[in-house]
Amino acid sequence: MRTIIVILISIVIGVVAGVVTANVIFAITPWSADVEFQLVTDTKQPKPTPDETTTPDSLDSPNSPNSPDKPQTTPPTNTDTESTNNTAATNSKPNAGPKAYIESTVYDFGIKDVKDSGTREFAIKNIGTGVLTLKVEKKTCTCTGIDLSRQRISAGETAIATVRYNAERATTGRYEQGGIIATNDPNTPEIMLTIRGMFTAPIMMNSPVVFLPSVSALEKQTAKVRIYGFEKIPLELSSPQWSDKTHFDCTFERSELSDEDKQNSLYKYAESVCEATISVLPGLSIGSFQEQFNIKTNFKSEPSIDIFVRGQVFGNGITMAGQGFDRTTGIMSIETIKSGQKLLRDMSIQLTGTEVKNAEVKVKEVRPEWLNVTITKGAVDTDIRRFFTLSIEIPPNAPQCNFINSDNNKAAMVELETGLPNAPIIKIPIRFAIEK
Repeated sequence: MRTIIVILISIVIGVVAGVVTANVIFAITPWSADVEFQLVTDTKQPKPTPDETTTPDSLDSPNSPNSPDKPQTTPPTNTDTESTNNTAATNSKPNAGPKAYIESTVYDFGIKDVKDSGTREFAIKNIGTGVLTLKVEKKTCTCTGIDLSRQRISAGETAIATVRYNAERATTGRYEQGGIIATNDPNTPEIMLTIRGMFTAPIMMNSPVVFLPSVSALEKQTAKVRIYGFEKIPLELSSPQWSDKTHFDCTFERSELSDEDKQNSLYKYAESVCEATISVLPGLSIGSFQEQFNIKTNFKSEPSIDIFVRGQVFGNGITMAGQGFDRTTGIMSIETIKSGQKLLRDMSIQLTGTEVKNAEVKVKEVRPEWLNVTITKGAVDTDIRRFFTLSIEIPPNAPQCNFINSDNNKAAMVELETGLPNAPIIKIPIRFAIEK
């Protein structure tokens, strides 16, 4: 029985020994013969080999790590660690070096008079640590100018960029101009500055030139012109003036913004509206016409406005056709010719109606006088239709001249008499030039 108990105790001791391994390390120093016993419970630490066992000789050897004659291999403690870390932190900050900051790069003037120049200042601040440099790189238009108060900005300082718009070249409508400023900020190498808005005149018209392509010589015809005021005081019109009061008339009245006006990008900003009615009265000569109306306003910025009316009058029973003749405008166009060259153009004139039996087409006036103009009678088809041929000749000895862009009062013109009560006069403007 005692033998069995001894065996069981041995087994238990063996199991415990397998879990906790007792390692015994003996270290004998030259100064003491005492034996040092150390129990290590780390099962992962390897047992020292005979070569790794410290001996008295190795402690005094020059190769010993602790020898006073051997240089230190452990790096010395860095007393500047805090300073080094601060420098690194500075270099890693987002605002390290030059840093451009601008609150807004776009400015909208809104509604602006077309005669006014636009100027806006933009503040550019350097929120970095290095010097920020600025340079005007380019502009969107020659009508735009950009000035810099300074080109070098130290940390924390600000420069002013002034963007100017030259109103001398402005036209009514929406505009958007600006330019680019180059910087040495690596994150913002360019700053695009923009000014925009809507240019309007104090007074605007939906149609300053009225064109009436087909006016009857026997009937009244009218056209309406809407006039918009953009000043705060209500627009008032008065004292219309024009030259031919026999065949033209002009009246006006107050109006309101229509639904169509409110959809228009310009007219929807108007403060007040008036409407003028232009009338072409019966009896105007056959052919093209032009009249100018001058109307006074109560705006000091624009004390008067002009409305032009142009068109073509057709007589009942009168038809004209020929090379270079535009039946819509009633104008004959001839190409530019060389001095010394002769040119002849013919056009037909047809009169139709019960009153044409005894009608005669005659030349009343020619301008310039050296134009050769003749009328030739044609066949009489019936008692209600007659034909005539109008011949216009530029003689070879004609002087150099230019009647291509002349208005009706100065244009070359042929004026004819018809003898018809409904259309007694026919006027035919002629566009041509003679060059050397």
